[in-house]
Amino acid sequence: MSAVPRRFDLDAGRGGMWPVAVTMLAVCLVWAAAYAGTIGDMVAIWSRSDTFAHGFVVLPISIYLIWLQRASLAGHRPQPAATVLLLLVPAVGAWLIGSLTSVAALEHLAAVTVLVLALWCVLGHALFRELAFPLCFLMFMAPVGEFMVPVLMHYTAEFTVAAVRASGVPVYQEGLQFVLPNGRWSVVEACSGIRYLIASFMVGTLYAYLNYQSLRKRLWFALVALLIPIVANWMRAYFIVMLGYLSDNALAAGVDHLIYGWVFFGVVILAMFWVGNRWRDPEPDGAMVLPVTAMWPARRAIGGMLVVAVVLVGGPMLAGAVAPAARQVAVSLPALAAEAPWQRLEAEAIEFRPAFAGFRAERTDRFAGPAGEVGVYQAFYAEQVAGHEMLSSDNQIVSGEKSPWHVVASAQEDSPLGVVRYERLNGPGGPIHVWRWYQIGDEVLTNRILAKLQLSWGRLTGAGDSSAHIVLMVFDDTVESARDRAFAFMAAHRSALAAQIAAASAEAGR
Repeated sequence: MSAVPRRFDLDAGRGGMWPVAVTMLAVCLVWAAAYAGTIGDMVAIWSRSDTFAHGFVVLPISIYLIWLQRASLAGHRPQPAATVLLLLVPAVGAWLIGSLTSVAALEHLAAVTVLVLALWCVLGHALFRELAFPLCFLMFMAPVGEFMVPVLMHYTAEFTVAAVRASGVPVYQEGLQFVLPNGRWSVVEACSGIRYLIASFMVGTLYAYLNYQSLRKRLWFALVALLIPIVANWMRAYFIVMLGYLSDNALAAGVDHLIYGWVFFGVVILAMFWVGNRWRDPEPDGAMVLPVTAMWPARRAIGGMLVVAVVLVGGPMLAGAVAPAARQVAVSLPALAAEAPWQRLEAEAIEFRPAFAGFRAERTDRFAGPAGEVGVYQAFYAEQVAGHEMLSSDNQIVSGEKSPWHVVASAQEDSPLGVVRYERLNGPGGPIHVWRWYQIGDEVLTNRILAKLQLSWGRLTGAGDSSAHIVLMVFDDTVESARDRAFAFMAAHRSALAAQIAAASAEAGR
């Protein structure tokens, strides 16, 4: 008499959706335990950032959307889909790379992707198709999108200045700063519209899912929800500037302009929903019922769960084995050798200092050459764990809207060292011309992605991630003379700069 494989008793009339719910809960618990550190980082960002505060409500909304489909899920059981492992394993690998290289955006996005794919793998294709939106909605938990802030700020400033000029008001613009006859304005991070953009896209996709049955309508409305807040933010900025100008800065000149902005944004979103409601699809008659599928032996379903669990915990275990331990790195930057005809000057406080943090060592020097002085600032990084990354969003040339210095021009320029970034700053000490780059071994880079890949490769191959952010500063009224002076210094000190960083790297590695 042959043994009969055990099967889950899922009586369609009484089983409800509990087999699905229990399976999803088990996957979520394993994921939460394996990626607790990443989850803690995301929650910390939700707590301190208004831009990503919506992360707290994403999971409850997803659970509620799944609960709404309980009738169609009743009596059905998960059927693991092994083919999804082909997506799950690379997602875990992406999380591993993000974790080891301290790329927070990649780490957070990959962690949530791992959860969605793990649920897909365990539930199977049929159940995932039914739950695709509630599960993919979880992607909004990942606090990513800040990379768009500089671009949004740029276009907001450009539109605002063009619109004000078209209104007959004279405007003088310097980058993100612009001056009207009765006041000075600047586009800061809060004016970028990133909060409006993310909030609108999340709420818009939810609205489209709940009100439309057609995939085409849902995609179109989601696209509109992505574009409308960008244009709305441009109009908001224009109205605020004009309101301040026409009222002689009695209105919209302080914190109240943020309030006006949110009111305007709320009106735009309500109008978008009102218009979208005209094409709302009628509710379907009755609950959608999934096709009945063959029952799977319990040991096969459990085996699928175990495989997914192993893949989930594999990445964090490997990360713990190879990640550098956080420790104090005692290192000092040696003095940069002055090459003829340049001479080192006595150390004096330079009026400007870049807003870098997390470095293992820093140094500021002044040199004099035939054409004048050059200031050199260097921030050295090694064993770049969290809080000590060179390529961090916190490391900006100026510290933000509270800084007395402002970037008024920016460009990439060819130099004797290669491509470097040029920036012109205005502040209390007059204009400063800055050329800066990332020094990684003998490589000179300005692209953050290429620099991060270079550092990642060095860490994974055992070469290390020692590097420096180097800033040349020239105080001069004209960019032409400042450029000549800076490029002459670069040409004379190319080898000396590489040797200095190599010496600091050797000291850090001991």
